[in-house]
Amino acid sequence: MISIWDVIIHCTGYVNTFGIQDIMDEKREQTARPDADRPSTKYGLKDLWTEFSHSTGLHAVDKIKPPSLRPLTIRGLAWILALCSTTGFLVYNLVGEIGTYYSYPTVTKITPQMKHSINFPAVTICNRCTFNNTRLDVYPEMENYFFNISQERTREDSFSHLTSDVFQKPLSLEWLQNMSMEGSKMLFKCVFGGDDFDCMTDFRPIFTYEGLCHTFNFNASKIVRTAGDNTNLMVTFNINQNDYTFTRNKAAGIKVFLHHPDVHPDASSTVVTAAPGFSTYVAIQTFQYRYQPLPYKAFDVTNCLDTNSPSFVNPLKIYSRRYTYDHCFMECVHLKAFKQCGCIGPYVPLDDLQCSLVQLESCYNPAVRSLSKNGTFAKECRCVSECVFDRYTAQVSSSSFPSDKWESTLLKTRGRRTGRV
Repeated sequence: MISIWDVIIHCTGYVNTFGIQDIMDEKREQTARPDADRPSTKYGLKDLWTEFSHSTGLHAVDKIKPPSLRPLTIRGLAWILALCSTTGFLVYNLVGEIGTYYSYPTVTKITPQMKHSINFPAVTICNRCTFNNTRLDVYPEMENYFFNISQERTREDSFSHLTSDVFQKPLSLEWLQNMSMEGSKMLFKCVFGGDDFDCMTDFRPIFTYEGLCHTFNFNASKIVRTAGDNTNLMVTFNINQNDYTFTRNKAAGIKVFLHHPDVHPDASSTVVTAAPGFSTYVAIQTFQYRYQPLPYKAFDVTNCLDTNSPSFVNPLKIYSRRYTYDHCFMECVHLKAFKQCGCIGPYVPLDDLQCSLVQLESCYNPAVRSLSKNGTFAKECRCVSECVFDRYTAQVSSSSFPSDKWESTLLKTRGRRTGRV
C-alpha cells in the first residue's frame, strides 16, 4: 500500500532529477557550442545610432532609424534633409553669435553730471586782419603783394619780380610780431569773474594759421562755478579797421577759438566769429567723450588710443604737449609740406628753417591746404583718435553795440568804434 507521502517523495525526487538532468544537458550544449548564444561584444556605429535615436529628445532624430534607411524611403530622406538644414542653421547662428561676442560690442551711454565747478577752456582771439598796414608802409611792394594773394593771383604770378630781402629771406617771429596788429591796442578791456585784469598779462601771444593771436587761460588756471556776465570772461576789443590790409577772408572782426589749454588753436573744432559794432555773447557747454580702449572697437571699425595709460608715450614731436587726433594729423601735414617746400610755416611750433613770404604763399600754404583735404593722405598719416577727449559747443547771440546813448561817450574816449565779445 502506497501512502500519500510516498507519492510526494517520489514526485519530488522525479522533479529534482529532471531539473538536474536539464541543467546538465544545457551545460553540455554550451560546452559543445561555447559561442552559440553568447551576446556579441561588437558595438558598431549602427548600434550607437539606434540607441541614440531611441533615447534622445531631439526632434526628428528618432525618425531617422535603420528601418527608414534600408531601403531609403522618401520619408527617411525628408527627415534627413530637415535635420541637416536645421543643424546647419543652428551652427550658422552660433558662429555669428560667438563672433559678435568676441567683437566686444558696447552701448553708448550719456551721463549728465552736476558739478560745483568746471575748468574754463582756453580762449584764443585773432583779428581777422593779421598785418598792420601802417607798419608795412616801409615796403613799397607789400600792399600789392597782399592784394595779389587775396585775389588768388599767386598761380599766375611767380613772385620772380619780388627781389627785396623782405620777400626772399626766411621769416622771423620777431618780424611777424612787429608787422602784426598789436594786442595791446586790440584788447581794450578785460574782465573775468567780475574782476578787471590787465589784458596783456593774462593773454599770451601765439602764432596760428590766422596769424598773430592771443590766448586766455593758456595755463589752465581758471575755474568757474556759475554762468553769467558777472562770473565769466568779458573782453572789449578794438578792431582797428583803419590799419587793415588786403586779406583772403575779406572780413572785419575777430575770430575766437575755444579749445583745451593743451591743444593748439589751429586744432580747435569750435570757432566763433564776432563782427565789429555788435555785442556778442557765447554760451559754452563742455562734453567729455570716453571710449573703451583695446580690444574694443571705439569707432565702428577702428580702435582708440588710451592716452591715460601709464605706458603711453606721446609719439608727436611738434605737438608734444598733448596727443590728439587733430595734433597728429596737423603734424603729418606740416612735415609733408616741409619735405615738399624745404621750409616750415611761421605758425608751426618747430625750430627749423622758416619759409620766406614768397615760399609761404607759393609753396607751403598751398601744400597745407591741399594735403588737409586729401582723404588718401589722411589714411597715410594713420592717426588714431584718443579714447578720452573734450568737445565744446557754443550758442551765440548778439546785439548792437554800443547803444546810441553810449556811442558819443565811447567815441570821445577811444576816438573810434569798438566792439565787445
